Amino acid sequence: MKGSFTFAAVCCVCILAAIMAAGCTGSTESTSATPAATVPPTTAAPVTTAVPSLSATTAVATMTVAPVSTNASVKTVFVNSTADGKIITIPSSERVMVALDENPTTGYSWNATVSKGLSIVSDNYIAPNTTLVGAGGYHEWILSPDTVGTYTFKAVYLRPWEGATATDETFGIVIQATP
Repeated sequence: MKGSFTFAAVCCVCILAAIMAAGCTGSTESTSATPAATVPPTTAAPVTTAVPSLSATTAVATMTVAPVSTNASVKTVFVNSTADGKIITIPSSERVMVALDENPTTGYSWNATVSKGLSIVSDNYIAPNTTLVGAGGYHEWILSPDTVGTYTFKAVYLRPWEGATATDETFGIVIQATP
């Protein structure tokens, strides 16, 4: 268990490093490893990414993604599998990005659902940056509350043709959007 937690923490650091590198270089190329690339480009000033250092016990980090207008930018709270069962409190103007390991070559994929009032802004599978056959990537959702309130995000990792079972891996968070 400790090894998988360490592996997940290292993966998160690598993902965040890729985000920082793309934001810091001003690259306009689209890459599948940059979560911020899923947000439509704007003509606003360049975006800066501020990511705190992650330790093995950190489950939530904050970063900035592409601005939605020329006057403001939307902050996004990053969560991964270590946030399972947690309550995430954010201002209603912010977003939550959920990233979970996924390997569709095995037939497994995440089936996600959200409660009413929580919008899925982006829903993407990010392939690994390797030529290895069968290597897994991760699935990423960017969620945005419609207004102040309490919302849920739930996902089940399963083979769709087999149907859900009690032994399937699950993930869930509660998002509390504040004024």
